[in-house]
Amino acid sequence: MGVDVTTYLAEADPRWAEHSGEEGHYEAPEWGPEDLERAAVFLAELAPQARQMFEYLLRNPGRRIHCTELVDKALGGPNGSDPARRVAGVLSGTSKGHGNSGRRYPFYWWEAPEGSAGATYAVRPSVAAVFLAAQLGE
Repeated sequence: MGVDVTTYLAEADPRWAEHSGEEGHYEAPEWGPEDLERAAVFLAELAPQARQMFEYLLRNPGRRIHCTELVDKALGGPNGSDPARRVAGVLSGTSKGHGNSGRRYPFYWWEAPEGSAGATYAVRPSVAAVFLAAQLGE
């Protein structure tokens, strides 16, 4: 796979800034403790599979998770499509919540190193805390 999928990133790890996200990942503020209501609305607006995958990321804050694991553990296994494309397609189901939130996407992603297959994804620990608290308030 090229990337150690058991890598945990601490809140201040500089690798958060090295993510591959572009539009939607920079221009808006990061999620913070003041965003509990926004986070609840974001969760409610997720497509079902996007919510499953995002909740899996939330249960593993700070851990870079390979797209194959997301397909296997969050989506119930492969469906014949490329795991990287499937994850990217499923995460497009976060666009409504993102567009309405006024915040950046709550997850980060990193392209696979050259010669490797599949991206990795993670949620920053502080962002996971916001969303987990919002879930408790649902």
